[in-house]
Amino acid sequence: MKYTKIHLLASALAAFVVGLSPAAQAQTKPLLIGQTYVQTGPLASLSPEPVMGVRAMLNTLNANGGINGRPVELRQLDDAYDPAKGAENVKTFVKEGAVGILMPIGTSSSVGALKAANELKIPVVGPYTGAGPVTKFSEYNFPVRISFDEEYSRIVNHLFTIGLSRIAFAHNDNPGARSALESTQKFIAERGEKMAGSVAIKNDGSDAAERAVELAKLKPKAVVLAVTNDVAAKFITAYRAAGGETAFYSFSFLNGQKLFQDIKKDAAGVVISQVVPYPWNSAMPLIAEYQAAMKKIGATEFSYASLEGYVAAKVMVEGLKRAGSNPTPDSLQKGLESFRTLDIGGIAVSYRPGEHRGLTFSELSMLKADGRYLR
Repeated sequence: MKYTKIHLLASALAAFVVGLSPAAQAQTKPLLIGQTYVQTGPLASLSPEPVMGVRAMLNTLNANGGINGRPVELRQLDDAYDPAKGAENVKTFVKEGAVGILMPIGTSSSVGALKAANELKIPVVGPYTGAGPVTKFSEYNFPVRISFDEEYSRIVNHLFTIGLSRIAFAHNDNPGARSALESTQKFIAERGEKMAGSVAIKNDGSDAAERAVELAKLKPKAVVLAVTNDVAAKFITAYRAAGGETAFYSFSFLNGQKLFQDIKKDAAGVVISQVVPYPWNSAMPLIAEYQAAMKKIGATEFSYASLEGYVAAKVMVEGLKRAGSNPTPDSLQKGLESFRTLDIGGIAVSYRPGEHRGLTFSELSMLKADGRYLR
């Protein structure tokens, strides 16, 4: 089994542990957590930024002594966005002694991870998706971000508030994006309107231009997106070239900075739902902490996605700190549920028995002509 591992301070730790008694070694043995994520395939672009935020958090934690003197080790396995592989990866982590599963990337990966985790009774913290099957309550599922339902409800509410009711939808052809389409249709119907139309785009974006021309003919006033960055760049460029004049609104997976790098002026005016705070607001304690941790690993750019990875890892760490001197999956689950409502530096995470709410945060941001965000 080939792993991608985040080993931090590993050499120094090994040298230190060798000289200790067996009892002392048990107290300095790394706490193992696992992550199943998309490393290969057309959706692999989802992973690098949130994974970077996770790395920044754990690097700083371990440099400061870990948890009760024990470093946290993250083991990662590729699932290629296959739920069955995601489930198998979780089973592998459990066999190797993992006490928790952190941030599976994407809907299919998360569905597989949660299926195995619920069977094996190991907590999953911060799945990188808001799809319905992943946000519903289970004893071992601890979402951090708000659901896609909430994101799209707030987008639709905003559009109707500003008088835009002729709404179309463009999405990647995968389960998570389809669930976003269904949510948006429902919220539009609740307002007494029908969706103007929708298109499904192949995950590799090979038909994005064709689908853009198709949707532009419907002349919607707003197009809501549930697509990856590469697909968004192709779709928006083709839509503008076809003469389509519309407002674009996207859920939180769209990286506005990268979109601007890819298509420049065509990205101006795109509105993106965000599920974590503004990553450049260093006046917020959480953001100042995140920025310092990112700089320690040599990261020169901040982003919403890496901040979400950082937040998910921070929530896992806070749970481990409450899980006793020798954390287990069971004690981690109880530690997370002991949060009630926990301030993590300017935003609060809520977990309690029977209710795993996570964050309630969201806001809309618009890309300006220079690639920065207007909030």
